[in-house]
Amino acid sequence: MTARAPHRPAPRRTARHRPAASPAARRSGIAALGLPLVLLLAVAPAAAASDDVVVTNTETVQARLDADGRLQVARVYDQLAFSGTGTTTVRNPVSTQGLRNLDGFGGYTLHDDAMETTVDVDGRKRLRTVSDFTRELPVSIDVEYRLDGEKVSAGGVVGKSGTLEVRYTVTNLTTRQDEVTYDDGTGKKATATAETVIPFVGQLTTTLPPSFTSVSSDEANMAGDGRGGTRMSYTMTLFPPIGSATAEFGYTAQVTGGRIPAANVSVLPVSPLTSPSFKGGSASYAGGARSGIALTEGASEIDANLLKLRDGAATLLDGLLQLQAGADQLSAGLNDTAVPGAARLADGVAQVDDGAADLATGARTLDAGADQLATGAATLDAGLASAGSKVPELLGGLTTVSEGLATMDRRLETMYEEIGNVPAQAQPIRDGVANLQDGVTALLDGLSTLHGLQSALAGVYGELGSTTATVSAATDAQQMGALAQLFGGLAAQTADPTQKGQFQTLAGLYDPRAYAAAPTTPVPLAPAFQGLAGVTGTAVSGLQTALCGLSSQATAACDPKRTGLREGLALTAGGIDQITDGVVTKVRAGVGVAGQTKDDSTLRGGVASLSAGVGQLSAGGQTLVGGLGQLSAGASALRSGSSQLADGAGRLADGTSTLVAGTGRLTAGADQLATGLRTAADGSLTLADGITTAADGAPALVDGAGRLSEEGTSVLVETGAATAADYGIKYAVIQAGADRAATESMAYGGPEGAASVTAYSIDIAAADGAGASSIGRGVAAAALFGLGALLAGVARRRFV
Repeated sequence: MTARAPHRPAPRRTARHRPAASPAARRSGIAALGLPLVLLLAVAPAAAASDDVVVTNTETVQARLDADGRLQVARVYDQLAFSGTGTTTVRNPVSTQGLRNLDGFGGYTLHDDAMETTVDVDGRKRLRTVSDFTRELPVSIDVEYRLDGEKVSAGGVVGKSGTLEVRYTVTNLTTRQDEVTYDDGTGKKATATAETVIPFVGQLTTTLPPSFTSVSSDEANMAGDGRGGTRMSYTMTLFPPIGSATAEFGYTAQVTGGRIPAANVSVLPVSPLTSPSFKGGSASYAGGARSGIALTEGASEIDANLLKLRDGAATLLDGLLQLQAGADQLSAGLNDTAVPGAARLADGVAQVDDGAADLATGARTLDAGADQLATGAATLDAGLASAGSKVPELLGGLTTVSEGLATMDRRLETMYEEIGNVPAQAQPIRDGVANLQDGVTALLDGLSTLHGLQSALAGVYGELGSTTATVSAATDAQQMGALAQLFGGLAAQTADPTQKGQFQTLAGLYDPRAYAAAPTTPVPLAPAFQGLAGVTGTAVSGLQTALCGLSSQATAACDPKRTGLREGLALTAGGIDQITDGVVTKVRAGVGVAGQTKDDSTLRGGVASLSAGVGQLSAGGQTLVGGLGQLSAGASALRSGSSQLADGAGRLADGTSTLVAGTGRLTAGADQLATGLRTAADGSLTLADGITTAADGAPALVDGAGRLSEEGTSVLVETGAATAADYGIKYAVIQAGADRAATESMAYGGPEGAASVTAYSIDIAAADGAGASSIGRGVAAAALFGLGALLAGVARRRFV
């Protein structure tokens, strides 16, 4: 049950291909049915430039497997999009087997398995083709079913009940052995043979019906689908070392009246070095390789230093033996002579220090008081001088305020006059509302006409739904195939389960392959027209909703209590006059007129009261100037005397502080000397004993340093090199995969200079005993291109 694409020989000669319906015919047919046209587009388009024309190329491979994983059909959709202005010639490698033009009647020139065309571009233009996929898919999909523990085929599940286990295995088939280069941890480059793949990421999605209960999965993301079913998705990273070339996942459920739901696998190539989802993981492997290299270098340096330590320890042993004799002599001198003399010196110095401390305390108190007096006098003198210099500025500022208030009063008078022009300025808004009302009326007329036309079209389809005309595979295979593609596409577009089932039934009814054994069997056309009548009826309902939104009076079916756009505009026109008149009245009341004061609660009244207060402030400022002059003269004299006092007190305090510091240091030094000598005497005894012990232990240090080098750091060097190689090879595999994604990911290739990518969409069919299901959105979309011409031709032949 592994999916493989068939190998078919490509045509060797230049070919012209069967024309499709014209763009005009496609547009008219789709518009009449009210259907959206959805095309399957590839991701990450590539671009190539020719003069002033930019060319983009996308490929999407769409494959279909049966429920057991066997390949049924595979097609490749290729799109060339042009933008700019000018003429360009492109040579695009394609699959030439079954190649069809999806954009018009014309074909393309083929040469050496490539499509060659020259296009004139003025803006935007595109060329789309579909052909058989003639190469192997880059992934395989194995599907396994077990019912109550017994392995069965998909058909063996249909209609059964029990415990169903489904397992999917997706394998990246691009594996090969490549030579990769990495740093071996010692600063040298090494090569190794490693397994590389084209990096693919993908997702498998399926929706289990409500009849599947007790659903469980260790790998899937699960959520309800809003209809009682269970939506499941599996994410795959199909490349090592970040992921694995093979991904396996599945689910278990209790089923009643069993069936196998359809599934879809989407696969895309990705560069692990630049993708936001994977470049962090790639960087961690590069960091691991760098860490291994750093470990190797550090361990090598430590090992070299250990050898130096071993040699130095031997030299140390010789020196310790010499120190041992000197330490004995030092101990005798310290204990017998130096320690008793230092104790007597410390007692005398302590008495001198106590007297100096008392003198320093008094000098500091005097100095602090003198500084406070000098500071206060200087602050008072500076403040009075500053205040006197600011009074002229204050008077000038009051004059400026008075002039500003006069200007404000004049501006308020102007505002009072100009606010009266607001109603006239609002007239363009009234005119705009009137134009909107006219536009809504015109739109209502157009939608009403379209509503009538769609109703009439629904009636025509209803009449044709009673016809007794038939077609057969023997004479009308092409027309039947197009009808099958049409209803298959409608089934793929609708989310309503009932409609989907009806469209799938009609697709099966007109599938010419179903009549291979009896090609002359007559197939009625009435069901086709009945199905189209239902679709057109849906469009009529949508137009009715739009009419009611524009006006609640549009038709008798509208709810008169729900205000439409036309009624809302009428209310808006009346509200504009109320707003403009109210604004003028309120603004004028707030501004006021000349002669008012603050008691009138208007802006001009407040400005008048402020102007009167500013005049009073100016008169008081003149009196303030004289008083400040007298205060300033007395403050200057006080400042001079207090500064002299502070200088003398400061010098006294500094002298006593210096004295105290000296006696303090002398006392501390004497104490430290006495203590230090006692400690030194004790230490000299310990030193003598320690040197003897060190001399005895030095040989062990020499031996230990040697063993640590042989048994520790040497092993650490080897471990670091192994770590650097392991991470280095893995990162080299990631780099090789990124290179393959850039050069090998295209199914057939793009125009020269374009680095394109191919997307793969693989549908796994359902197994429910109901026969063939939809053959894919892409084929249905292509069938819609010729729908109008097909129906016209069949009706003309059958009803003349």
